Amino acid sequence: MKPNSDETKTDMDFINSHLICKSSSFSVNKSQILKSCVHERNGGAFLEVHYVAERNTKLTRRRHQYPETLDKCLEIHKKIQNTLADKRPKRLLVLINPRSGSRKAEKIYAKRVLPVFELCEIQTNVIVTHRANEVKDLLMNIDLEEFDGVVAVGGDGIYNEVVSGLTVRELRDHGQDPDNPESKLSQLKLPIGIIPAGSGNYTAWYLNGTKCPVTAAIRIVMGHCVSTNIVSLHQGNKCSGYSGLILGFGLFGDVMRDCEKYRWMGTSRFKVIPVGSVLNRRPVNVSISYIPTENKRLQYQEDFTIQKPDFLRLTSVPVTNRKSARDGYKKRTFSFSDTLDTPSEWKTAEDRVVYAVDTYPITMKPDGTRMTPNFGGNTLELLITTKCKLADHFRQLKEVDDGKSSCYDFEFVKKIEVQRYRVRVLRNKTEDFYLNCDGEVIRLEHPEFDVRLHKQVVQLYGKAK
Repeated sequence: MKPNSDETKTDMDFINSHLICKSSSFSVNKSQILKSCVHERNGGAFLEVHYVAERNTKLTRRRHQYPETLDKCLEIHKKIQNTLADKRPKRLLVLINPRSGSRKAEKIYAKRVLPVFELCEIQTNVIVTHRANEVKDLLMNIDLEEFDGVVAVGGDGIYNEVVSGLTVRELRDHGQDPDNPESKLSQLKLPIGIIPAGSGNYTAWYLNGTKCPVTAAIRIVMGHCVSTNIVSLHQGNKCSGYSGLILGFGLFGDVMRDCEKYRWMGTSRFKVIPVGSVLNRRPVNVSISYIPTENKRLQYQEDFTIQKPDFLRLTSVPVTNRKSARDGYKKRTFSFSDTLDTPSEWKTAEDRVVYAVDTYPITMKPDGTRMTPNFGGNTLELLITTKCKLADHFRQLKEVDDGKSSCYDFEFVKKIEVQRYRVRVLRNKTEDFYLNCDGEVIRLEHPEFDVRLHKQVVQLYGKAK
């Protein structure tokens, strides 16, 4: 963009967190500014401001140029820099899964994300992964003090890997045993950014209201965070993983197992294969026990709701001081789930024959006729799908897929608000059972598994309320 054609001096100023230019009726809030810089020209100067514009949940980069005296430009530039200082990431660890989705993660990062990071002068350490568990191994050994945040480029799977790696690292650094389900989990040291470049990209969609990589990149550089929950999964005396999106046993575990067999179909498999999985649904004899969420405990904090247009439930599944920016995310020591009083007793669900037992750390709440995502709530919704006619089950799943607020208002779907639950498979010696953990398949190695909610332990770069 060329400098403004009007060569007269503008009445530019930075007042009440707004950069204004009265003569051109232009104004931009500090929260929209990405970067400012001063240029000298023909004995004069102009201030160039890069800022963000939003339309239909998507963010785009724009710029505006203000002709002024050099002294005035430098004065406003300094005010802007002081406003942005210590509030935005300056150095990021970027982890790319080149096998995500249509295998375009590296290209998406280079073409659409890196220019945003470079504009904001963010230093990056980019690592392209090549094997399973590489992310976890890396996060267990790398010096996290060198970074202000971690960026996962790919689908929901690599986000899960980053969460799992940082969680185990946090437990280890605090002398806790990840294999002990009673271990207390602190808030993770670093916030996480997600660049959608995979098959589902549901977490990024719920967070930003769009699957646009540029929007996600801009949210990251602006530094705003949303607190979210995760759940831990234990089998026997070992931790099997952590989930930040979906943990499904029974039908949804079988769906993901079946989809894994047809990866060659690409993303289309998520539209075709689940139909066959539902047709071949299998009832499971289980015993379900849980620790309920008591109403008095909900006084700690209200659910944090992100208003979005229409969302579907997953069925197939620049700062000058890095340390001060990083320390801003360490104010809490433990998650809310760790500060609650120890429950006095476990309760047992009445239903013994089920088709599915599911939970969603990002809770979906009714908003009119639609479901909207809620981050960092105080409870976990345990959804139990009991015996029902196949036609009724299809109808219920269709409402889930359509994001209707009535999707769980079926007699055969039991919803219980819990802090923790256990599922034990009964009278089975030959069949294999699976869990869908954020789109990854986990085989049930023991007849019982334990799931525990950890509240607001993860900070996600995204749209704050």
